[in-house]
Parts: sequence; C-alpha cells; structure tokens
Amino acid sequence: MQNLEQKPKLELNTGWVVHFYDKERRLLFAMEPSHGWMFLAGCIAGLLIGIVGYNVSSVQEAPNRPIEKPLTAPLSVD
Repeated sequence: MQNLEQKPKLELNTGWVVHFYDKERRLLFAMEPSHGWMFLAGCIAGLLIGIVGYNVSSVQEAPNRPIEKPLTAPLSVD
C-alpha cells in the first residue's frame, strides 16, 4: 500500500517574492526578482546620467573677448 502521508519535495531554486500588505492584511503589491533588477538598473542609469550631466555642465567655454587690433611697435615706420 502507498504511503498517503508522503512529504512533498522541497525545491530550493524557486526564487523569491516579497509581498506587501496594508494594515487590514490586503495585498498591496508583490516584488519579484525582476522588479529588484529593474530598480538596480534604474539606479545605475540615473547615477550615470547625473555624472555625465554634471561633467557637461561644468565644462566652461572660453570667454568671448573683443577682437583687438594687432600690437605694433610705437616707433614703427610704415
């Protein structure tokens, strides 16, 4: 006869899910591994955009100087 009280096999490679509930124990949302990876990718992308934006804004252009006449010696003869 088969053993009816056979224990189910435990699988350890099923991943993870975090459930968030409100105070009345209703499910608000669930975070899966893909949500965590997307959050991390967004943080890295935001950091890179911030660094590039800061570096671009800190580059100073040469000041606009008025065009000056070339210098000539005071006793020059034309």
